[in-house]
Amino acid sequence: MGRESNSFLPRFSVNRPITVLMGLTAMLVVGFIAFTQIPVELFPAGFTPKFLGVWTPYPNANPQEVEEQIAKPLEEQIRTISGMRRVQTNSFTNGCWTFIEFAKGTDMDVAYAQLRDRVDRVKAELPDDVERLYIRKWSNDDEPIMWVSFAQQQHVEDVYTLAEMQIQKPLERIDGVAKVEIWGAEEKSVLIHVNQNKVKAYKINLYQVIQTLRSDNFAISSGRVVEGGRDIFVRSMGKFVNLEEIRNLPVKGTNILLKDVAEVKYDVPERTWRNRIDGQSAIGIGVFKESTANTVELCQRVEQKFNEEFANNPLLSDFKIQILFNQGDWINESVENLQRTALWGGIFAFLVLFFFLRRVRMTIIVNVAIPLSLLVTLIFMYFIGWSLNLITMMGLMISIGMVVDNSIVVVENIYRRRAEGMSNRDAAIAGTSEVGLAITMATLTTVVVFLPLILMNGDEDFTFFMLRIGMPVVIALLSSLVVAMIFIPLGATKITSAREVKEAKILVWTNKIYRKALGWTMRHRVESFILLLLTIFSMQFASQNAKYNNDSQGNINDIRIFFDMPSNYSLKDAERVFDALEDSVRVKQELYGIRTINSRYRANWGQMRIFLVPPPKKDWYEVVYDNILKQFGVLPDGVMERDAVVEDLKKRFPEFPGVEMRTSWRRSDGEDASVSIMLYGDDTSTLTELSKEVERRLGSIDEIVSVETDQERGNDEIHLYLKRDQLKKYGIGPDVISGTIQYALRGLPLPKYHTPDKEIDVQIQVREEDRKNLSQLKNLTFFTASGKEIPLDAVASFQITKGLGEIHRENGKTYLQVKANTTEDDMKNIFRKVDLAMAGFEMPYGYKWSKGRNFDRMNESNESVMFAMFLAVTFVFIIMGILFESFVLPLSVIFSMPFALVGAFWMMYITQTPIDFMSQIGFVILVGIVVNNAIVLIDLINRLRNEGYNRFDAIIEAGRLRYRPILMTAFTTIGGLIPMAVGNTAMIGIPYAPMGRTIIGGLLLSTVVSLIAVPWAYTVFDDMRNYFRRLATMYLQKSEKAIQEG
Repeated sequence: MGRESNSFLPRFSVNRPITVLMGLTAMLVVGFIAFTQIPVELFPAGFTPKFLGVWTPYPNANPQEVEEQIAKPLEEQIRTISGMRRVQTNSFTNGCWTFIEFAKGTDMDVAYAQLRDRVDRVKAELPDDVERLYIRKWSNDDEPIMWVSFAQQQHVEDVYTLAEMQIQKPLERIDGVAKVEIWGAEEKSVLIHVNQNKVKAYKINLYQVIQTLRSDNFAISSGRVVEGGRDIFVRSMGKFVNLEEIRNLPVKGTNILLKDVAEVKYDVPERTWRNRIDGQSAIGIGVFKESTANTVELCQRVEQKFNEEFANNPLLSDFKIQILFNQGDWINESVENLQRTALWGGIFAFLVLFFFLRRVRMTIIVNVAIPLSLLVTLIFMYFIGWSLNLITMMGLMISIGMVVDNSIVVVENIYRRRAEGMSNRDAAIAGTSEVGLAITMATLTTVVVFLPLILMNGDEDFTFFMLRIGMPVVIALLSSLVVAMIFIPLGATKITSAREVKEAKILVWTNKIYRKALGWTMRHRVESFILLLLTIFSMQFASQNAKYNNDSQGNINDIRIFFDMPSNYSLKDAERVFDALEDSVRVKQELYGIRTINSRYRANWGQMRIFLVPPPKKDWYEVVYDNILKQFGVLPDGVMERDAVVEDLKKRFPEFPGVEMRTSWRRSDGEDASVSIMLYGDDTSTLTELSKEVERRLGSIDEIVSVETDQERGNDEIHLYLKRDQLKKYGIGPDVISGTIQYALRGLPLPKYHTPDKEIDVQIQVREEDRKNLSQLKNLTFFTASGKEIPLDAVASFQITKGLGEIHRENGKTYLQVKANTTEDDMKNIFRKVDLAMAGFEMPYGYKWSKGRNFDRMNESNESVMFAMFLAVTFVFIIMGILFESFVLPLSVIFSMPFALVGAFWMMYITQTPIDFMSQIGFVILVGIVVNNAIVLIDLINRLRNEGYNRFDAIIEAGRLRYRPILMTAFTTIGGLIPMAVGNTAMIGIPYAPMGRTIIGGLLLSTVVSLIAVPWAYTVFDDMRNYFRRLATMYLQKSEKAIQEG
């Protein structure tokens, strides 16, 4: 493409300045509207994971029972759904979670409808007391935007009703609030507690009482009658009108009423768990938003409701109200962090440019590319309906240091033409036109690296988020190209002066050294090749010794600790443990900077969540200063940092026999272990025995702090074996035995009791004092066909055994997990040690093991990044082939890529930064960035050779002329990333620093080395091209000669 074809935009800019300024004004106006109107959210809208879930509550059951009666029937129905890729069931003591993963491209609305159909079908196969199955479809709006705790200062009789009437309903009336959930409080129910002694005394058949209660509370349509020419519909009304009707229900003849053998009351059900805030009983309120509501504005309105109305409500005076999580504040804080990081990045870019250009006006003009490019990007996002969220802002932040690259190249070439004697106008047009194609191709090489990230990945979740990261970068870079081709030439003619400014002495001096080194390299290509090869091989050491992790932790402001307690513990025992734990923490509350302690526990399990006071906002330089002090052992004054609190807590927590902590201390998203060994097979007992050996092997790894199996989470169980000969003798059906035991111990939900205001749950159960021990269970009475009363002990035998805490199934196969927690960041090293520990572990035929979801995710992530890098390199090669019209010369540009990887690995190794998901994104982005300088350098070499320079002189002259702009583009990008790389800015707990350090390390080394390596590679591949051309010419000449002689 000739110069004339590249000169249209700069010529138009210089000739039509008013038109360009009017266009700029219009863009500023539209940009201001977009900036003020674009919604601000935590996550981008429209994300629909290819997952559905079904929760089936089944309280007071054991996992084996849940598996047989719920999980397996559900599996059979779900596996008939089209597009189903994987179905996993987790059976617990209180129900079953079923997770369904669907194949790529599945319409989730259709999948949801199919799942609802299968759930309706399977209901007939489930136990009678399974009232409802809950289908969950995940989206960003499923998470509450605000969590609020209400700690009771004094005892409140009916907490749920108070919270419902005074908190829930007023909040739900706020525009934009979708729903409000109440946690930690039970709604009052009609409770029927049967007195077993009176049942025996009156010789009442408990099973028949249950059936009577189930059938006596009804209202059904009974047809119609014709009266006076009118159709009148008939309904048989058998529903209870008030509690007295229930109490006076005959249970034997007409003399013995329900109230004679049971207590009937309207009360809060028996609590099996506790929720506390700072040692006081508490409830939690979760506020959920509508999908179209602005999160920040809605959070402000909800918070205002709490501060103004609820705080002054006398009915809520017995509660201490605390907002534990406010998504609006989180978004605002994240936006402020990103804005400060972006501002400092812009300042660094300005200082770098001024150092090189030494002209204030021109530096300002070049820096204008940053706000203009970002403004165009905001306009684009606004009109396609995107929001400003943590994902899209990450893309904007990445582009800050990159959008000035094109302007730098253009400005440098304009000044070179001025120095040759051209006028301002001609220099602006000629200087821009000459590099137009080169900067266009350089921009496209950066743009195309996002194509594999956005479009070429099989993981739709990954693709969704990468599109929102990559698209802002792509638009910003394309905008920067337009800015460089239109606004920079105009600014160079109208604002800047032609006054010569001397180059910085250090640049003149280093440029001379560079030219000498470049000349030596051209004359000693073999020795240079050896040095370059050694540089590449050094990556082996850095990559093997760097840390690898797929679970980076960023700005986490809480600590979660989980506890397993012995199976014989009661709720009172658990309360005693948590009292002691909370006291041990509260002693250092001020030093730790604790804001709130939230404890949730039941008889054999508990969780403590310690909310820390948010750390003071720090800019990147304050973070650097603190880190320097830490290196010298000087700790900053004030509260301890989270890591220091964790280390101190490990020593302070009191120990209790049988109570074990289950935590890695570093995870913020739940109780999942860092390492999970999955054991697959058909027989659960065999898997249980195998899990004990796996637990022993994992426990031998030094970095593993705790290991547990599904067996350890299980409770002691009483297995009841029916004597079928005795049942047949007495004429009692097994269903009567199992049904009566279930009603007595677990309780049975009866048809709801209706009041004018609402429906109320009704439940019947043997009173607590009659179901405390095994002897009471054995004395549970039944009636034979002849009416004789016999105890359960006469028709059944009993055995106490250890049950499983959970039973997992995947695609019809049972598996057990052995979970291990570690405080180690280097997960690659951990998995390597797991392999060594599991070496020689033999399993029976038909059984297998795997390293769990974390390992699979890490492998999938690595494979995705490698595939993305391969495609990125391919696309870059194609773009450069178009630019150079050559298959060989693009290889000299590709040669700069390995040095970027070398620099990135060494940076991660030296700074001891784990290579995680964010740094892997940085590796892919590097592919598009590092070739830009090489493209501009080789493009000038080719142009100089076309002007008559020999190859050696063209390389030296191109190196001299491109030395400064290459350093400028590299260091402006690096300067823009410094605040990200050394600060503590994070996205939803995932730190940006690894990505910033990856790009800085790769760009720094590749810039320095590529100034030498790319010209060297250019000569090698140019010689290869000439050699093959000579071979082809010789072959053609011989062929022509042979034809002529023939």
